[in-house]
Amino acid sequence: MFGERCTLCGGKLDSKKICKECGLNNSKSEKYYKINKSSCDRQPMTHVHEEQEVSKPVKKPEQKKVKYEKAAGSANPKQKKGSWAAKLVTAFVFLSVAGTIIGSLAEIGFDGDLFSDSDSYERPDPYESLYELGDEIPVNGSDEEFELPAGKYIVGVHLPEGDYTADIAGEYDAIRVEDDEHSIYLYEYPAMEGENYLGDLRLFDGALVEVLADDPVLFTTENAQELSGMENPLKKSYEFSGDTEKTAGVDIEAGAYDLKVLEGWGQVNVQVPGKTEETEDTEETDDFQLDYGFTAGMEYRNILLPEGAKLVLTDDLEDTDERLRISLTPSPRIASTDYTQTFENYYR
Repeated sequence: MFGERCTLCGGKLDSKKICKECGLNNSKSEKYYKINKSSCDRQPMTHVHEEQEVSKPVKKPEQKKVKYEKAAGSANPKQKKGSWAAKLVTAFVFLSVAGTIIGSLAEIGFDGDLFSDSDSYERPDPYESLYELGDEIPVNGSDEEFELPAGKYIVGVHLPEGDYTADIAGEYDAIRVEDDEHSIYLYEYPAMEGENYLGDLRLFDGALVEVLADDPVLFTTENAQELSGMENPLKKSYEFSGDTEKTAGVDIEAGAYDLKVLEGWGQVNVQVPGKTEETEDTEETDDFQLDYGFTAGMEYRNILLPEGAKLVLTDDLEDTDERLRISLTPSPRIASTDYTQTFENYYR
């Protein structure tokens, strides 16, 4: 083919005899493509064309049409059966290999150290995020100590920001810290296995600290910072006894209170309505963790009762001399008079 030229324009041809200049297919019969020549050459001027030989398209055999429809429709049953068989074989091989691997891992786990028991578990550092953020509490501050009974305390409002040590009397009395901004989440008590952080409580402004203890816990720090918040505007105190249910905004003023058991024994529960994620209904409640038994002399500080919250007392006692009686007195300091928003920000 080298040296061949297009019969129309004289241009070079590619490997398929297509002209690179004009695009003519030079592989066709030359008698129809020669310049100034055609199939009518050497015929009389009065000759007639045979239409059926020149203009009629060639009809494809019917057999080809049938084969096309079959390919476009459902698969051949034999081929389908073969594909399922291949899949079953593949699945069997995969399960066999997986079983061998799992068996080997199990042997390593029981004979080696892959699945070790809890003795070798290392607790993650709860302050790891601080190293990444570079956040630290100022080292300069005042020496302070606070004796705190059971209750919820907002750092910066009820308790100054600082690095603290907590002295807890009961082995299972606990301190809970929740600080979303710094990703610090602690639940510490003296009897817990391994290391606890009661001697290294890093309490930043805005964190929530809950004391869950029968006796007051002593908090000490050497770098206490300044308090914020405001004085509680509420002045009225309340007393309730027996099986009682009171609603904030109806029976008592909404706000922050300190609870104290004056006599008897029973349970105290605070139910705060909240919207569900799916609907706007207010059927869901967020309970303060006050449903354990209260006895005379026990306290719980900074109970927040936003509008619509319910204070529920239960004692189930027939002897009226032992019935539960409590007092509610306004907490000295609060974060804001927007009690619903304060609850959402810190307590929920």
